[in-house]
Formats: sequence, C-alpha cells, structure tokens
Amino acid sequence: MAEIISKPLDLSRIVDVIRGTGFPCFGLDMGRDEVADNPSFFLYSDDGGLTPGTHANQYKRAFTLMFVTRERASFDDVGLIERLKDCRLIFDSSEIDKGNLVNTDDQVTATTLNFHQLIRIER
Repeated sequence: MAEIISKPLDLSRIVDVIRGTGFPCFGLDMGRDEVADNPSFFLYSDDGGLTPGTHANQYKRAFTLMFVTRERASFDDVGLIERLKDCRLIFDSSEIDKGNLVNTDDQVTATTLNFHQLIRIER
C-alpha cells in the first residue's frame, strides 16, 4: 500500500496569503450573503482532481483560485502567485472570463488561477 510522504497543504496559511491582497477569501461553501456583501472576492477549491506527476512516485492535485469582481477591481496576480509558492502551490495557468452573476444583471470579471500541489508517495 502506498503512503503519502509529502506534507498536507496549510489551508489557513494559504487563505491568509490570499486575504493579504485586501480582498475576502471563501471556500466553495460560501453563501449568497457573502456574494451580495462583497463586490470583489476570492473563491478557492482545494479538492481538485489528480494527474500523474513527472516521476512514478508523484501526483499533482489541482488547486483553483478565482477572483470575482463586479467593480473592475484588480490584484497583483504575479505577486500573489509568488507568495503562494511559499505555501507549496505550483502555478500552472490563468484564464479571464467576463459574464453575469447567476440570476442577476451584475456584470463580473473572473480571473482563474490554476495551481497544483505535488503529492509524493512511498510504495
């Protein structure tokens, strides 16, 4: 049986780094009140899918971070990516989408940052 030998992510540290941008940060369990009360915010998913790593004893688990803004706010994406490296998140790619919030006329811009965590196992 394989044993995971890499350290788990420190989610509270990651959230603190994200909140250091000056914007609130929520998990996927956020409610409508948080959306209504915050014109700009971060949303994260730490339970992404697995893909093979570069070595036989490695896997990559996806971590997705999305910045949603209704007020055309911005953040230092490169600076945040660099600070999240210290939290063991490896940057993969980003995407920018524009659209409306569900059931509203609110126009939003969503910037998605895709990361992964390297998981090492011992067989």
